[in-house]
Formats: sequence, structure tokens, C-alpha cells
Amino acid sequence: MKGKIAHVPAREGSLVVDASVVCLTLQKWLELKYSLEVAYRSFADRSRGPWRDALVDHWYEHAKDEKKHQYSLAMKIVGLGGDPAVTCINIPQCELSLKNFFLCLMELELQTIEIGREVIRISGDNTGLRLLAEEMVLLDSHHLDDLKRMGVTMPESC
Repeated sequence: MKGKIAHVPAREGSLVVDASVVCLTLQKWLELKYSLEVAYRSFADRSRGPWRDALVDHWYEHAKDEKKHQYSLAMKIVGLGGDPAVTCINIPQCELSLKNFFLCLMELELQTIEIGREVIRISGDNTGLRLLAEEMVLLDSHHLDDLKRMGVTMPESC
């Protein structure tokens, strides 16, 4: 068999939209995942206070999760015939305060959840893509819950 093997709807499950639209949506999600990973690391590095080390460890764990998601998304984009090139990582401007760090990270997590829900919607009968998106949304929701829980109880030091 010669030639490129791409998405085979009859065997993988039909998508609701064309594979190129799925790739564009996955690409947006991938770029946001890069931004979220770097934001977690940057805000952890900028934080101050007696609880800093615990917060840094926790946020670096979240960043590792985002890195794993980046790889999974990139591989799915390639599997659908796309190119997962990321040329610019956007980190939100955030004033030096713990409250602002939490708010910025919560907003980024919410954006990733929204895109994930869109991927779930357009996955159609493609169970692999749908489950991948659902697992990522589940973990992003866990991250959001952590931010909500920790942001309420942490004292402002920076």
C-alpha cells in the first residue's frame, strides 16, 4: 500500500466536521496548552511567601500535565494529517500578586475546558478523539478545582 494513510472515518469513527477543522481546533488547544504550561511555571517562579515551595511544586506538577497534553494533541494532529507547529506562546500579562496569578490561571484553564468541550462535540463517532478530549477536560477541571480551593485559602504575600 503506497501513499499517506490519514484518518479513515469508516474504521476510526466519523467526525462531525472535516478533519481539517478538527486539526485547526486541536491546534488552538495545543497553543493554549503551551501558554498554560509556561504560565504555571512563570507564576510559580514569581510567587513569594512561606508557602511558596509547596505552591511551586504543585504548579510545576500542573505544568507537567500540560506538557503531556501537548504531546497527545500534537500526535493527534499528525494522525489527522496536520502539522502541530507552535510558533508563538502567549502568556497573559499578570500583575505580581497571588490573587492575579490564580485568576489568570483559572481563566486559562476555563479556556482549555471550552476548547476541549468543542473537540468532544465535533468528535462524532471517533471514540479515540472523544475520550482523549474528555480525559483532558477532566484533568483541566481538576486543575481548576485546585486553583479555586487554593486561591481562597492562601494569604496574599506578593
